[in-house]
Amino acid sequence: MTATAHAVGGRLRLDIQALRGLAILLVLAHHARVPFVPGGFLGVDIFFVVSGFLMARIIDDGLGNGSFTFAGFYARRARRLLPAAYATLVVTAAFAVFLLDSKELKDFAAQLAGAFAFVVNVVLWRQADYFSSGAELKPLLHMWSLAVEEQYYLGLPLLLAFAPRRFRLSLVTMATVASFAGCLWLRSFAPSAAFYMVPSRAWELGVGSVLALALARGRVKPGRWPAARMFAVAILLIVPLVADDANHPGWAALVCCLATALLLVPGGEPGKRLSAMLAPICATGDRSYSLYLVHWPVFAFAGNVMIAPVPLWVNLLLIIPCLVWAEAQYRWVERRLRSFRMGATSLAVLLAIPLVTVGLVYAATLRSGAAVGDRAPNFGLSAACNGNGSTLEDRACRSGPAPETLVWGDSFGMHVAPGVAAVTPGGIVQATKTFCGPFVGVAAVNEKLYPRRQGEACLRFNRSVVAMLARHPELSTVILSSSIGQYLPDAEPGFALLVDRGNGAPVVLPRSEEALLHALDETVAAIRGMGRKVVFLAPPPSTATDYGRCALRRTEGRWTLGANAECSFAEAEYRSEKRAVLHFLEAAERGHDIGVVRMDRWFCPGGRCQSYRDGVILYADHAHLSARGSVMAARDGGWASAIAVQAR
Repeated sequence: MTATAHAVGGRLRLDIQALRGLAILLVLAHHARVPFVPGGFLGVDIFFVVSGFLMARIIDDGLGNGSFTFAGFYARRARRLLPAAYATLVVTAAFAVFLLDSKELKDFAAQLAGAFAFVVNVVLWRQADYFSSGAELKPLLHMWSLAVEEQYYLGLPLLLAFAPRRFRLSLVTMATVASFAGCLWLRSFAPSAAFYMVPSRAWELGVGSVLALALARGRVKPGRWPAARMFAVAILLIVPLVADDANHPGWAALVCCLATALLLVPGGEPGKRLSAMLAPICATGDRSYSLYLVHWPVFAFAGNVMIAPVPLWVNLLLIIPCLVWAEAQYRWVERRLRSFRMGATSLAVLLAIPLVTVGLVYAATLRSGAAVGDRAPNFGLSAACNGNGSTLEDRACRSGPAPETLVWGDSFGMHVAPGVAAVTPGGIVQATKTFCGPFVGVAAVNEKLYPRRQGEACLRFNRSVVAMLARHPELSTVILSSSIGQYLPDAEPGFALLVDRGNGAPVVLPRSEEALLHALDETVAAIRGMGRKVVFLAPPPSTATDYGRCALRRTEGRWTLGANAECSFAEAEYRSEKRAVLHFLEAAERGHDIGVVRMDRWFCPGGRCQSYRDGVILYADHAHLSARGSVMAARDGGWASAIAVQAR
């Protein structure tokens, strides 16, 4: 998506412009959530191939005719990229100060610094944990791809310049294949890193680079190949309509990258009639860099202002300001500054703009009030208790002088820990692991977010909790807590169960309430078999909409749409969304002899569930309690007496 020269022998290649136009239209449709384009994100992969092709050709040609210098190459890159990128970042920062709440603004400040330095992909990867806000709220999320390209541009000239010409194609090919293999390997256990980091995405640019080097060496000959090209066009038009992001980047991206490479082979440039037909999409390709830069901040700001999901009609209307902003930036920034001189003055300006902009945004983050603390991730007693190995000896994960209560669960075990600790005089021990419910022999897995390796780690963790409990008879009461939905077929989509039957490798099975109830029975039996009491602490009322974010925005006086003034939600809405979870809890209590402590009555007086009470934001995100909210709910909601009554 970067602005790149694309002329051959002084003649503009309209096919490259058309590819860039198609790519940005796919991305725009995807981010506007246009129906029937689930794979619009593949537009970025098309951009990568085109960029890798053009850069390798420029470098290889320069090395061949003796005109290449590192200073010249990077100066051209700076002239092409920085004016439009800096303009976007400055304007986005100005709006962010007024439109983002203090929590999002703090994350934005780090993203802004990373974007100016073209390492925002690393920043976003580090921010992409279980408790992070949704991608739709990050105005600079899209800048990750520019960072990947720039990091690739740092390595490619070094590889080509210091390798003999006869080895360049082989080296780039091997690096491309290794990158793709590494991507598939990394995706199996660290999908976020596979998505954001250059070693696992370089293969997409590498496909274009391999093609450019192969053409220069005659390994690939130009040709019209009408049937093959029509097939490649069909791939780029059809695959985005059927692909999803569950295994991205993967085979769908590979197919689209290879199709793009085929279309980049010279010889298939459109004739006059087809060129006239492609004129609109080629004009869009001309503006693709600016349009890519500016479109996502517009959608992200709308996502921040609106508490409920942004309706499709609003997203479609937002395309208009995207086009206007992109056109203005293309005409008055991108085109006019493509040839600015790289002197001392310009270098000083290029340094001053990031420093001033980032400094002003960081200064704005200092104005945040106490309420923003309620929106911090709630790990319970300590962040060390996220997958802490369930050892009583971990002092950070125990409270009180002589704990007799164990809190065991996933992130919903974490968020109740401050409350349980506050109403338990002797203190508690916290044994928790993100997305790992307290169910022996079963784990939830998801190809995109929680692959099999993480499920296997969950199985081991829960076995370690049982072993720890056996070593510490002083822990007389066990409180189980989980979000539950990831284990049930009618709740969160895209998951399966990894089941350990104790007679071989764990197997992946469809989700079912019966399987989860069986795992709960085994867990309860193991606990009671050691002479301990057990109780289940249910999740608090919640919906997919983050009403805690609404409460923070109202507290800070931010423009907020899509929620009432109290930032409350109907109990009926919660019960409808969580009906599978509520049915499981009823079945567990009614037919499986386990006591369940519910929070509904305290949170939802009069049929309206509150997200804010007495100056405290109760929710750290759409479902997890804040630390202060957990303590308030425990004390005012009578958790201590309810646990004493229900534990058995």
